[in-house]
Amino acid sequence: MFPGDPLRQVPEARATGARLRLQNGFPYLDEIDALLDGDTTQEWRQDPNGCLKMLKARAPDVVDLFIEQAIMAYFSDPIVSHVLTGKATPLFPHHVVMPDIDYDLLEPVLAHG
Repeated sequence: MFPGDPLRQVPEARATGARLRLQNGFPYLDEIDALLDGDTTQEWRQDPNGCLKMLKARAPDVVDLFIEQAIMAYFSDPIVSHVLTGKATPLFPHHVVMPDIDYDLLEPVLAHG
C-alpha cells in the first residue's frame, strides 16, 4: 500500500514496523485476509488501488478502518517520520509541525486515487 520513494529515501511499508503495528492494533486482519482469499484472479497484487476498490466493494466499513489503521501504522514509524520531517518523533499520534514537508510525495497517491 505504501511503495515508498527510493530517490527521496522514503521506505516502503515492508521496510518499516508498520506491518507489526497493524497486526497488533487491527482486530479485523483475518477478515481482510478472507476477502483477499476470495478473489481468485489476484490481479490486485499488481494494483494496490484496485485491491482497495475491490475490498471496499465487499466490506466498506472494515476496509475503511483498515486503511485508517494502515496509514497510522506507516506514518507512526520513526523511519518514515524522520525522512519526512527530519525529526525522530513519529508523526502519529504526536502533533508535529511540518513546514518543510515535500508535498510532491503525495502526487502518485493523488494521481492513482
